[in-house]
Amino acid sequence: MARPSSTSLATFDPPRVVDAPITHFDERGLGQESNNLLAIHSLRGYRALRWGRNVELIVTDQRSYRSEEPLDHAEAEPFFSGDFPEMMPEEAMVIFDAGRAYNDGQPPATIRYGDADIPNFRKADPSQTILGAEPLQWFLERLRTSKATWKIWGNTTATLDVRADPQNLPVGLTHPWPGAGYAGFGGGDHSSAYVERAEIYDFVRDHRITGFATIAGDRHSFWAGLAAKALPPQPFKPVGIAFVTGSISAPGEVEAIEHGFPKQHPLRPLFLGQAAADPKPQPTINMLLRHGVRSCLEYQKTGDIAKARAVSNPALSPHLSFVDMGGHGYVVVSASGTAFETEFVCIPRPLERAPGDDGGPLAYRVRHRAGLWRSSETPRLEQQVVEGDPRFWF
Repeated sequence: MARPSSTSLATFDPPRVVDAPITHFDERGLGQESNNLLAIHSLRGYRALRWGRNVELIVTDQRSYRSEEPLDHAEAEPFFSGDFPEMMPEEAMVIFDAGRAYNDGQPPATIRYGDADIPNFRKADPSQTILGAEPLQWFLERLRTSKATWKIWGNTTATLDVRADPQNLPVGLTHPWPGAGYAGFGGGDHSSAYVERAEIYDFVRDHRITGFATIAGDRHSFWAGLAAKALPPQPFKPVGIAFVTGSISAPGEVEAIEHGFPKQHPLRPLFLGQAAADPKPQPTINMLLRHGVRSCLEYQKTGDIAKARAVSNPALSPHLSFVDMGGHGYVVVSASGTAFETEFVCIPRPLERAPGDDGGPLAYRVRHRAGLWRSSETPRLEQQVVEGDPRFWF
Protein backbone atom coordinates (compact mmCIF):
# COMPACT_ATOMS: atom_id res chain seq x y z
CA MET A 1 0.00 0.00 0.00
CA ALA A 2 1.35 3.41 -0.96
CA ARG A 3 0.92 6.42 1.28
CA PRO A 4 -0.61 9.61 -0.22
CA SER A 5 1.58 12.65 0.06
CA SER A 6 -1.27 14.51 1.77
CA THR A 7 -1.64 14.32 5.53
CA SER A 8 -4.84 12.25 5.37
CA LEU A 9 -4.96 8.54 4.57
CA ALA A 10 -8.75 8.58 4.14
CA THR A 11 -8.82 9.81 0.55
CA PHE A 12 -6.46 10.27 -2.36
CA ASP A 13 -6.98 13.05 -4.86
CA PRO A 14 -4.76 12.36 -7.87
CA PRO A 15 -2.73 15.30 -9.17
CA ARG A 16 -3.58 16.98 -12.43
CA VAL A 17 -0.98 15.96 -15.00
CA VAL A 18 -0.68 15.94 -18.76
CA ASP A 19 1.31 13.73 -21.10
CA ALA A 20 4.63 15.35 -21.91
CA PRO A 21 7.94 14.13 -23.34
CA ILE A 22 10.77 13.50 -20.87
CA THR A 23 14.01 14.88 -22.21
CA HIS A 24 16.06 15.56 -19.07
CA PHE A 25 17.13 12.96 -16.52
CA ASP A 26 19.01 13.25 -13.23
CA GLU A 27 22.29 11.48 -12.54
CA ARG A 28 20.42 8.26 -11.64
CA GLY A 29 18.11 8.25 -14.65
CA LEU A 30 14.93 9.74 -13.16
CA GLY A 31 12.99 11.87 -15.63
CA GLN A 32 12.86 15.48 -14.45
CA GLU A 33 9.79 16.56 -16.41
CA SER A 34 7.42 18.34 -14.01
CA ASN A 35 4.34 16.19 -14.69
CA ASN A 36 6.37 13.04 -14.21
CA LEU A 37 7.73 14.24 -10.87
CA LEU A 38 4.31 15.40 -9.71
CA ALA A 39 2.79 11.98 -10.43
CA ILE A 40 5.63 10.09 -8.76
CA HIS A 41 5.63 12.20 -5.60
CA SER A 42 1.85 12.05 -5.22
CA LEU A 43 2.21 8.60 -3.63
CA ARG A 44 4.97 7.55 -1.27
CA GLY A 45 5.71 3.85 -1.15
CA TYR A 46 8.69 3.84 1.20
CA ARG A 47 8.60 4.07 4.98
CA ALA A 48 9.93 2.42 8.15
CA LEU A 49 7.98 0.49 10.80
CA ARG A 50 9.34 -0.42 14.23
CA TRP A 51 8.34 -3.38 16.42
CA GLY A 52 9.86 -3.30 19.86
CA ARG A 53 13.57 -3.58 20.53
CA ASN A 54 14.47 -6.12 17.86
CA VAL A 55 12.77 -5.31 14.55
CA GLU A 56 12.75 -2.32 12.23
CA LEU A 57 11.16 -3.00 8.85
CA ILE A 58 12.49 -0.56 6.25
CA VAL A 59 10.23 -0.73 3.20
CA THR A 60 11.50 0.64 -0.13
CA ASP A 61 9.78 1.38 -3.43
CA GLN A 62 11.31 -0.48 -6.38
CA ARG A 63 8.84 0.81 -8.99
CA SER A 64 8.34 4.56 -8.89
CA TYR A 65 11.84 6.03 -9.04
CA ARG A 66 13.76 3.46 -11.03
CA SER A 67 15.55 4.08 -14.29
CA GLU A 68 14.77 2.12 -17.43
CA GLU A 69 15.71 -1.56 -17.31
CA PRO A 70 18.78 -1.91 -19.59
CA LEU A 71 17.84 -5.33 -20.92
CA ASP A 72 14.48 -4.02 -22.19
CA HIS A 73 16.29 -2.10 -24.93
CA ALA A 74 16.15 -3.53 -28.44
CA GLU A 75 19.93 -3.15 -28.57
CA ALA A 76 20.24 -5.91 -25.97
CA GLU A 77 18.45 -8.50 -28.11
CA PRO A 78 21.63 -9.88 -29.79
CA PHE A 79 22.63 -11.30 -26.40
CA PHE A 80 19.51 -13.46 -26.17
CA SER A 81 19.56 -16.72 -28.10
CA GLY A 82 17.14 -19.56 -28.65
CA ASP A 83 20.10 -21.90 -28.22
CA PHE A 84 20.31 -20.79 -24.56
CA PRO A 85 16.77 -19.96 -23.41
CA GLU A 86 16.43 -17.37 -20.65
CA MET A 87 20.21 -16.89 -20.41
CA MET A 88 22.18 -13.67 -20.81
CA PRO A 89 25.97 -13.34 -20.49
CA GLU A 90 26.72 -12.06 -17.02
CA GLU A 91 29.56 -9.85 -18.23
CA ALA A 92 27.18 -7.97 -20.56
CA MET A 93 24.65 -7.51 -17.76
CA VAL A 94 27.36 -6.00 -15.53
CA ILE A 95 28.54 -3.63 -18.29
CA PHE A 96 25.02 -2.51 -19.20
CA ASP A 97 24.10 -1.94 -15.55
CA ALA A 98 27.13 0.24 -14.84
CA GLY A 99 26.85 2.37 -17.97
CA ARG A 100 29.50 5.06 -18.15
CA ALA A 101 30.76 4.21 -14.64
CA TYR A 102 32.05 0.79 -15.71
CA ASN A 103 35.79 0.20 -15.32
CA ASP A 104 36.33 3.48 -13.44
CA GLY A 105 34.66 5.50 -16.16
CA GLN A 106 36.15 3.66 -19.12
CA PRO A 107 33.40 1.40 -20.46
CA PRO A 108 34.11 -0.64 -23.58
CA ALA A 109 32.68 0.48 -26.92
CA THR A 110 31.75 -3.12 -27.77
CA ILE A 111 31.14 -6.39 -25.93
CA ARG A 112 32.45 -9.67 -27.29
CA TYR A 113 29.80 -12.40 -27.61
CA GLY A 114 30.91 -15.46 -29.48
CA ASP A 115 32.43 -14.25 -32.74
CA ALA A 116 30.67 -10.88 -32.68
CA ASP A 117 31.57 -7.50 -31.18
CA ILE A 118 28.24 -5.97 -30.18
CA PRO A 119 27.97 -2.22 -29.50
CA ASN A 120 27.72 -1.16 -25.87
CA PHE A 121 24.63 1.04 -26.16
CA ARG A 122 24.91 2.05 -22.49
CA LYS A 123 28.46 3.40 -22.51
CA ALA A 124 27.34 7.05 -22.15
CA ASP A 125 24.40 6.43 -19.77
CA PRO A 126 24.31 6.60 -15.95
CA SER A 127 24.30 3.46 -13.85
CA GLN A 128 20.96 1.75 -13.40
CA THR A 129 18.97 2.60 -10.28
CA ILE A 130 16.09 0.68 -8.74
CA LEU A 131 15.46 2.96 -5.77
CA GLY A 132 16.24 6.39 -7.21
CA ALA A 133 18.66 8.94 -5.76
CA GLU A 134 16.53 10.46 -2.99
CA PRO A 135 14.90 7.22 -1.72
CA LEU A 136 18.30 5.48 -1.78
CA GLN A 137 19.84 8.11 0.50
CA TRP A 138 16.81 7.89 2.79
CA PHE A 139 17.25 4.11 2.95
CA LEU A 140 20.96 4.27 3.73
CA GLU A 141 20.43 6.84 6.46
CA ARG A 142 17.67 4.73 7.98
CA LEU A 143 19.99 1.73 8.04
CA ARG A 144 22.76 3.78 9.64
CA THR A 145 20.64 5.22 12.42
CA SER A 146 18.51 2.17 13.25
CA LYS A 147 18.92 0.90 16.81
CA ALA A 148 16.95 -2.30 16.20
CA THR A 149 18.68 -5.65 16.50
CA TRP A 150 17.44 -6.60 13.03
CA LYS A 151 17.29 -4.05 10.22
CA ILE A 152 14.95 -5.74 7.76
CA TRP A 153 14.87 -4.46 4.20
CA GLY A 154 11.35 -4.93 2.89
CA ASN A 155 12.19 -5.15 -0.81
CA THR A 156 9.19 -5.68 -3.08
CA THR A 157 11.31 -7.56 -5.64
CA ALA A 158 14.46 -9.53 -4.66
CA THR A 159 18.22 -9.24 -4.28
CA LEU A 160 19.76 -12.71 -4.64
CA ASP A 161 21.67 -13.41 -7.87
CA VAL A 162 20.10 -15.72 -10.44
CA ARG A 163 22.74 -17.37 -12.58
CA ALA A 164 23.89 -20.58 -14.29
CA ASP A 165 27.16 -21.98 -15.65
CA PRO A 166 26.62 -22.87 -19.34
CA GLN A 167 30.40 -22.59 -19.82
CA ASN A 168 30.52 -26.05 -18.19
CA LEU A 169 28.24 -27.76 -20.72
CA PRO A 170 29.83 -30.80 -22.38
CA VAL A 171 31.08 -30.37 -25.91
CA GLY A 172 28.59 -31.53 -28.51
CA LEU A 173 25.40 -31.20 -26.48
CA THR A 174 24.54 -27.90 -28.14
CA HIS A 175 26.34 -24.93 -29.65
CA PRO A 176 29.22 -23.57 -27.54
CA TRP A 177 28.17 -20.96 -25.00
CA PRO A 178 29.09 -17.58 -26.58
CA GLY A 179 29.61 -15.80 -23.26
CA ALA A 180 32.87 -15.34 -21.39
CA GLY A 181 31.68 -17.07 -18.22
CA TYR A 182 28.48 -17.29 -16.22
CA ALA A 183 24.97 -16.53 -17.47
CA GLY A 184 22.34 -14.42 -15.76
CA PHE A 185 18.58 -14.64 -16.22
CA GLY A 186 17.56 -11.12 -17.11
CA GLY A 187 17.02 -8.10 -14.94
CA GLY A 188 14.29 -6.21 -13.15
CA ASP A 189 15.47 -6.33 -9.54
CA HIS A 190 18.57 -5.87 -7.41
CA SER A 191 20.01 -9.20 -8.55
CA SER A 192 21.19 -7.37 -11.68
CA ALA A 193 21.42 -3.79 -10.37
CA TYR A 194 25.01 -4.52 -9.44
CA VAL A 195 26.22 -0.94 -8.90
CA GLU A 196 23.37 0.13 -6.64
CA ARG A 197 23.36 -3.13 -4.71
CA ALA A 198 27.11 -2.82 -4.16
CA GLU A 199 26.61 0.73 -2.89
CA ILE A 200 24.09 -0.53 -0.33
CA TYR A 201 26.15 -3.54 0.78
CA ASP A 202 29.38 -1.53 0.97
CA PHE A 203 27.52 0.97 3.16
CA VAL A 204 26.43 -1.86 5.47
CA ARG A 205 30.03 -3.10 5.65
CA ASP A 206 31.66 0.31 6.09
CA HIS A 207 29.25 1.35 8.84
CA ARG A 208 29.63 -2.01 10.57
CA ILE A 209 25.88 -2.65 10.49
CA THR A 210 24.86 -6.05 11.84
CA GLY A 211 21.51 -7.81 11.75
CA PHE A 212 20.92 -6.80 8.11
CA ALA A 213 18.23 -8.97 6.52
CA THR A 214 16.14 -8.75 3.37
CA ILE A 215 12.66 -10.17 2.86
CA ALA A 216 11.11 -9.99 -0.61
CA GLY A 217 8.50 -11.36 -2.95
CA ASP A 218 7.67 -10.89 -6.64
CA ARG A 219 9.68 -13.85 -7.95
CA HIS A 220 6.85 -16.25 -7.03
CA SER A 221 9.43 -18.65 -5.57
CA PHE A 222 11.25 -19.54 -2.35
CA TRP A 223 14.85 -18.42 -1.86
CA ALA A 224 17.20 -18.32 1.12
CA GLY A 225 20.76 -17.10 1.07
CA LEU A 226 23.44 -14.58 1.96
CA ALA A 227 23.54 -10.94 0.85
CA ALA A 228 26.74 -10.31 -1.11
CA LYS A 229 27.53 -7.73 -3.77
CA ALA A 230 29.48 -10.16 -5.97
CA LEU A 231 29.99 -13.86 -6.63
CA PRO A 232 33.07 -15.83 -7.76
CA PRO A 233 35.35 -15.24 -9.55
CA GLN A 234 34.96 -11.87 -7.76
CA PRO A 235 35.47 -11.84 -3.96
CA PHE A 236 32.47 -13.27 -2.12
CA LYS A 237 31.91 -11.31 1.11
CA PRO A 238 28.38 -11.54 2.58
CA VAL A 239 27.11 -8.69 4.75
CA GLY A 240 23.62 -10.00 5.57
CA ILE A 241 20.94 -12.61 4.94
CA ALA A 242 18.18 -12.60 2.31
CA PHE A 243 14.90 -14.43 1.69
CA VAL A 244 12.17 -14.52 -0.96
CA THR A 245 8.69 -15.92 -0.44
CA GLY A 246 6.70 -18.05 -2.83
CA SER A 247 3.27 -16.99 -4.04
CA ILE A 248 0.06 -18.44 -2.68
CA SER A 249 -1.49 -19.07 -6.08
CA ALA A 250 0.14 -16.93 -8.79
CA PRO A 251 2.05 -19.09 -11.31
CA GLY A 252 5.82 -19.24 -11.09
CA GLU A 253 8.70 -20.01 -13.42
CA VAL A 254 8.26 -23.78 -13.24
CA GLU A 255 4.68 -23.54 -14.49
CA ALA A 256 5.84 -21.26 -17.30
CA ILE A 257 8.55 -23.59 -18.56
CA GLU A 258 6.29 -26.64 -18.24
CA HIS A 259 3.91 -25.00 -20.69
CA GLY A 260 6.40 -23.27 -22.97
CA PHE A 261 9.81 -24.95 -23.03
CA PRO A 262 10.39 -26.93 -26.27
CA LYS A 263 10.31 -30.66 -25.56
CA GLN A 264 13.10 -31.48 -28.01
CA HIS A 265 15.47 -28.70 -26.95
CA PRO A 266 18.90 -30.11 -26.01
CA LEU A 267 18.99 -28.00 -22.84
CA ARG A 268 15.58 -29.08 -21.56
CA PRO A 269 17.17 -31.32 -18.86
CA LEU A 270 18.59 -28.17 -17.26
CA PHE A 271 15.08 -26.86 -16.68
CA LEU A 272 12.81 -29.92 -16.64
CA GLY A 273 14.76 -33.12 -16.10
CA GLN A 274 13.15 -36.52 -16.35
CA ALA A 275 15.16 -39.57 -15.36
CA ALA A 276 14.04 -43.05 -16.39
CA ALA A 277 12.14 -43.66 -13.15
CA ASP A 278 10.37 -40.28 -13.08
CA PRO A 279 6.66 -40.37 -14.00
CA LYS A 280 6.83 -36.71 -15.03
CA PRO A 281 9.42 -33.95 -15.56
CA GLN A 282 11.13 -32.64 -12.42
CA PRO A 283 12.01 -28.96 -11.67
CA THR A 284 15.74 -29.24 -12.34
CA ILE A 285 15.85 -25.48 -12.91
CA ASN A 286 16.33 -25.28 -9.14
CA MET A 287 19.33 -27.59 -9.42
CA LEU A 288 20.63 -25.51 -12.34
CA LEU A 289 20.64 -22.32 -10.23
CA ARG A 290 21.95 -24.00 -7.08
CA HIS A 291 24.42 -26.60 -8.41
CA GLY A 292 24.95 -26.03 -12.12
CA VAL A 293 24.62 -27.75 -15.49
CA ARG A 294 26.68 -30.83 -14.61
CA SER A 295 24.36 -31.70 -11.73
CA CYS A 296 21.30 -31.40 -13.96
CA LEU A 297 22.79 -33.65 -16.64
CA GLU A 298 23.91 -36.19 -14.04
CA TYR A 299 20.39 -36.35 -12.65
CA GLN A 300 18.95 -36.79 -16.14
CA LYS A 301 21.39 -39.68 -16.69
CA THR A 302 21.13 -41.50 -13.36
CA GLY A 303 18.11 -40.17 -11.48
CA ASP A 304 20.34 -40.07 -8.39
CA ILE A 305 20.13 -36.83 -6.39
CA ALA A 306 23.26 -37.62 -4.38
CA LYS A 307 25.33 -38.22 -7.52
CA ALA A 308 23.93 -35.03 -9.04
CA ARG A 309 24.92 -32.96 -6.01
CA ALA A 310 28.35 -34.57 -5.95
CA VAL A 311 29.25 -32.80 -9.23
CA SER A 312 27.95 -29.42 -8.02
CA ASN A 313 29.87 -26.32 -9.08
CA PRO A 314 30.89 -24.72 -5.74
CA ALA A 315 31.66 -21.36 -7.34
CA LEU A 316 28.24 -20.97 -8.97
CA SER A 317 26.07 -20.03 -6.01
CA PRO A 318 27.87 -19.85 -2.66
CA HIS A 319 25.23 -17.27 -1.71
CA LEU A 320 22.33 -19.74 -1.93
CA SER A 321 21.05 -22.20 0.65
CA PHE A 322 17.66 -22.89 -0.95
CA VAL A 323 15.79 -22.15 -4.17
CA ASP A 324 12.40 -23.41 -5.36
CA MET A 325 11.22 -21.72 -8.54
CA GLY A 326 7.88 -23.50 -8.43
CA GLY A 327 6.95 -23.31 -4.76
CA HIS A 328 3.62 -21.93 -3.54
CA GLY A 329 2.88 -20.87 0.00
CA TYR A 330 4.19 -18.33 2.47
CA VAL A 331 7.03 -17.53 4.88
CA VAL A 332 6.82 -17.01 8.63
CA VAL A 333 9.54 -14.72 10.02
CA SER A 334 10.61 -14.72 13.69
CA ALA A 335 13.17 -12.38 15.21
CA SER A 336 14.63 -12.23 18.71
CA GLY A 337 17.54 -10.52 20.36
CA THR A 338 19.87 -13.31 19.26
CA ALA A 339 18.48 -14.96 16.13
CA PHE A 340 16.50 -14.47 12.92
CA GLU A 341 14.44 -17.40 11.61
CA THR A 342 12.27 -18.02 8.57
CA GLU A 343 10.00 -20.98 7.91
CA PHE A 344 9.04 -21.75 4.32
CA VAL A 345 5.57 -23.30 4.26
CA CYS A 346 5.04 -24.81 0.82
CA ILE A 347 1.74 -26.24 -0.38
CA PRO A 348 1.13 -28.46 -3.41
CA ARG A 349 0.34 -26.56 -6.58
CA PRO A 350 -3.05 -24.96 -5.80
CA LEU A 351 -5.10 -26.23 -8.75
CA GLU A 352 -8.08 -27.35 -6.64
CA ARG A 353 -9.60 -26.24 -3.35
CA ALA A 354 -8.44 -28.28 -0.35
CA PRO A 355 -11.23 -30.58 0.91
CA GLY A 356 -10.75 -29.90 4.62
CA ASP A 357 -10.69 -26.87 6.89
CA ASP A 358 -6.98 -27.32 7.62
CA GLY A 359 -6.00 -26.21 4.11
CA GLY A 360 -4.84 -29.64 2.98
CA PRO A 361 -1.43 -31.30 3.00
CA LEU A 362 1.91 -29.51 2.81
CA ALA A 363 4.66 -30.15 0.31
CA TYR A 364 7.34 -29.19 2.82
CA ARG A 365 8.34 -26.94 5.70
CA VAL A 366 11.94 -25.74 5.79
CA ARG A 367 13.49 -23.44 8.40
CA HIS A 368 16.52 -21.22 8.07
CA ARG A 369 18.12 -19.65 11.12
CA ALA A 370 20.86 -17.06 11.50
CA GLY A 371 22.36 -16.10 14.81
CA LEU A 372 23.19 -12.44 15.27
CA TRP A 373 26.74 -11.84 14.04
CA ARG A 374 29.37 -9.28 15.00
CA SER A 375 30.54 -6.73 12.45
CA SER A 376 33.81 -8.65 12.11
CA GLU A 377 31.99 -11.93 11.39
CA THR A 378 30.34 -13.43 8.31
CA PRO A 379 26.60 -14.15 8.52
CA ARG A 380 25.70 -17.85 8.40
CA LEU A 381 22.47 -19.74 7.75
CA GLU A 382 21.48 -23.04 9.33
CA GLN A 383 18.88 -25.15 7.52
CA GLN A 384 16.36 -27.62 8.93
CA VAL A 385 13.85 -29.65 6.93
CA VAL A 386 10.88 -29.89 9.29
CA GLU A 387 8.47 -31.70 7.00
CA GLY A 388 8.42 -33.13 3.48
CA ASP A 389 11.22 -33.87 1.04
CA PRO A 390 12.34 -30.81 -0.94
CA ARG A 391 15.04 -32.83 -2.69
CA PHE A 392 15.60 -30.59 -5.70
CA TRP A 393 15.84 -27.38 -3.75
CA PHE A 394 19.06 -27.33 -1.74
